[in-house]
Amino acid sequence: MTPRKRNRRPQAPITQRIDEAVAAVPGIRSSTATYVPYLPVEADAQAVARFAGDVEDLATHLYQQAVAQSQLYTFSDGAFDVLFDLAAERTVLVHGISKQTAPNSRDNSYHRGYPGRSGFDKGHAMSHAQGGLEGGPNYFLQTPGTNRRLAPAGRLWRDIETYLAKNPGTYAFVRLIYPADITADVPAAMEYGALFTEGFRSVVFDNA
Repeated sequence: MTPRKRNRRPQAPITQRIDEAVAAVPGIRSSTATYVPYLPVEADAQAVARFAGDVEDLATHLYQQAVAQSQLYTFSDGAFDVLFDLAAERTVLVHGISKQTAPNSRDNSYHRGYPGRSGFDKGHAMSHAQGGLEGGPNYFLQTPGTNRRLAPAGRLWRDIETYLAKNPGTYAFVRLIYPADITADVPAAMEYGALFTEGFRSVVFDNA
């Protein structure tokens, strides 16, 4: 007897899943309103590039408000643009256009060998599947509850990553938010935003 196939219920749009998580999950909050004044009216490359510049300017402003002595530097890591504090030696922002990657192309041996810390995952600001590189400024110390599908926060984080991997050409950013301490290397929270087809959303995840 042939087993019956289960019909999987289609997933809700990513924006709906984000809105539902914001309403129901502790440790997640919306920051969409912050970016509404800067959102591109058109979806052309120039408008998206201007929005990316606004995101970087805002990240710079917010960081400098919290950290009086900083030395911010912008560069490309070969995949995405990075805003980095040379004084504190930590990434502030990673942003750019998601890219298609070849299956099984992640350097797992490098990932395993990269220094970690007990109690934390080696989190990616931009996952390999959406075009992010291994190591360097793209890595940060992330709690398993936000990095894996172990809890609602982690499921939403992974849902956003999956969307960006399946929709190359989407602008997205991750802003790392640190305690008011220039020596801290673990972000207190992460802000994930993207110009989804269904509309812009940005969400702050407590790194707990």
